[in-house]
Amino acid sequence: MQPVYCLLTLLFLLFSTGKAAALLYEVEGLEDGQKRNAELFLQTLPQIEPDQLPRYQSSILEAVQKSLQALGYFSPTISMEIDSKDTDQLNIHVDPGQPVLIRNINIELKGDARKNRSFKRIVKRSPLKTGAVFNSGEYESLKSALNTQAQSLGFFDAQMSTHNVKIYPEDYAADVKLVFDSGKRYRFGEIVYGEIPENTIVLIQEMLTFKPGSKYRSVRLGNLNKDLASTGYFQQIDIRPMRDRIENYHVPIFINITPNKNYEIETGTGYSTDEGPRLSLTWDIPLINDRGHSLTNEALISAPRSELTSSYKIPYGNPLTEFYDLQVGYQYKEQEDTISNLGSTSIHKWKKNPQGWDRDLFFRIQYESYKQGLQNGESLLGIPGISMNKRRAKGGKLDPASGYLIMSKTELSDKVWGSDQSFVKLWGRTKGLTTLAEKHRFIGRIEQGAIWINDVSKIPPSVRFFTGGDQTVRGYNYESIAPKDASGKLIGAQYTTAISMEYNYQFLDHWRAALFVDSGTATNDYKDDWKTGAGFGIRWVTPLGALRVDLAFAVSEPGAPYKLHFSMGPEI
Repeated sequence: MQPVYCLLTLLFLLFSTGKAAALLYEVEGLEDGQKRNAELFLQTLPQIEPDQLPRYQSSILEAVQKSLQALGYFSPTISMEIDSKDTDQLNIHVDPGQPVLIRNINIELKGDARKNRSFKRIVKRSPLKTGAVFNSGEYESLKSALNTQAQSLGFFDAQMSTHNVKIYPEDYAADVKLVFDSGKRYRFGEIVYGEIPENTIVLIQEMLTFKPGSKYRSVRLGNLNKDLASTGYFQQIDIRPMRDRIENYHVPIFINITPNKNYEIETGTGYSTDEGPRLSLTWDIPLINDRGHSLTNEALISAPRSELTSSYKIPYGNPLTEFYDLQVGYQYKEQEDTISNLGSTSIHKWKKNPQGWDRDLFFRIQYESYKQGLQNGESLLGIPGISMNKRRAKGGKLDPASGYLIMSKTELSDKVWGSDQSFVKLWGRTKGLTTLAEKHRFIGRIEQGAIWINDVSKIPPSVRFFTGGDQTVRGYNYESIAPKDASGKLIGAQYTTAISMEYNYQFLDHWRAALFVDSGTATNDYKDDWKTGAGFGIRWVTPLGALRVDLAFAVSEPGAPYKLHFSMGPEI
């Protein structure tokens, strides 16, 4: 049997290798869009061998005709022939002829959609106009857009009561009539909760993006789902309209959740030129109780500093925007001429506004033992303060095309409530970004800080100002710019100012070249020389934000020594 088996195998291989290849199509005489559409229609045909052409010729002709009819050409002239040099190629010659133009068009909105701007906007933006070439794809897109918008806004009874197109090929004309009847708009009904504890229901109610009785919008359900997921409280979230229980044009909404794991542990590594390599460990309890309390413990280790922080959050409203944050932390820092042991405890009251300012009211108690240059000291401070931040970005959070960031912090201390020293500290930073002609980006930054105190050496180094590094003056080490004592060691400053200008040019998708100049000072009297860094770099836009690599020259120093900077994250 084995010789017979080998013979059959050989015959099979000979038959397979001798099988003719499928026809390839070369469409000629059409513009790019027309040609692309014809090729798409031809791809729907089965594979055709050259000797099968007589049987499939009418199918090929019909495919090309339909592709052109979809674009408004109903009287094409089509011929085809096998290529003289390649018998596996079919050359299709097409003259599309004169297009069919829209002669009459009647688009009518009925029901509540007549008064709704979004439906009117869809009709207005449609390219279907009198005198335009009739395109069936654009016609179907208009119908789809109206239906999609209807479902999104709660017009669940919407229908196309009339939708027809009459083509008159001999007149090269088309008459279009479309009547869209939206019916009545539905509203949000009662909220039906699954098996959820009562306190958790109260927590969810603080985050609701709609009220029963308000007009239905599916995007509000999506936003609620996103917000609930952002809390980290829940492992599974189920939010959906209960359309089978509609009463009097009100749609009940079902909400059910599954709490997250008891705890989460996350490790991470990173690198920046300000701190070098760093390791992090986070132990998170996302939901301690059904009132939304959560706990985050974090450890960070790098060459210049080690830090332990514990943060306990207590919502007093929406847990994403209104919460207390109780923090306890310890930091050891050894960098440049600073050695510091800092322990602190603080309470923060956060009020975040996605459309406005994020506000943090806080009171911090800190104890610090330190060596700054030749100075040794200890400090106990009680510091109330407020920070205000605002961010606006267009074109995406991680790689915005334009926007701005404003950050400010005010801190004060007084011996009246037991602090070792009295002072007021103000700090602020503004950063702006704009893009011109898609490829040209300009980024500007300005930073200013001041401390009102008679002698800055009486406050610990964690309160004084230092500058230099990735975020202030590139070309210099992190916090290496400040006044110095008689031995040439840094002592920190009462004031700081830094400015920066940067230009980016996009030369490839996700890649930009950069030119920049930074200048700044940390000073007690503004008599110190400003330090300036300038250079060039490259930006690689990743899903985690832009990876920035800069070669910066300290042009204020003799010989203009250079430094390589690495950083990552959104520009603003």
